Amino acid sequence: MHKPILLTILALALIVNCARLPAVNAALEEVDVVVNKSNTIGPLSLEEVRRIFVGEKSAWPGGKRIAVLMLARDQPERGVILRDVLKMTESDYTKYFLQAAFTGRVQAAPKDLPSAAQMKARLTANPNAIGYLKKEDLDDSVRVLLQLH
Repeated sequence: MHKPILLTILALALIVNCARLPAVNAALEEVDVVVNKSNTIGPLSLEEVRRIFVGEKSAWPGGKRIAVLMLARDQPERGVILRDVLKMTESDYTKYFLQAAFTGRVQAAPKDLPSAAQMKARLTANPNAIGYLKKEDLDDSVRVLLQLH
């Protein structure tokens, strides 16, 4: 009688863990911080990218406002940026931008986009935008500023 219950619990645990595997593997792929190919900014350090993504640095040399782009919450690349660049959880990120907007430290939170295709389209259309893509989503419309592994 207890064996069927135990087997059911083990099977459910296995299913739940297997369902998580694709997201974990996708998050481990290389994510690159990118800009429009016409943007002449040089390679950036991890700290410089962090300052841009949290709004501490809001303009490129020459004064053009930086448009920061993020993928939606359900995209694994976002998790890589939050973890490796911002050193925040999703909850920390939301709280940070609510407080920063309320106190006037930032004018607006980064723009969330639903897909890598839309991220690339926005980057291609705006030479002042910065975002990120998986290595496999890169093409000659963007230029890599920082590789994350």
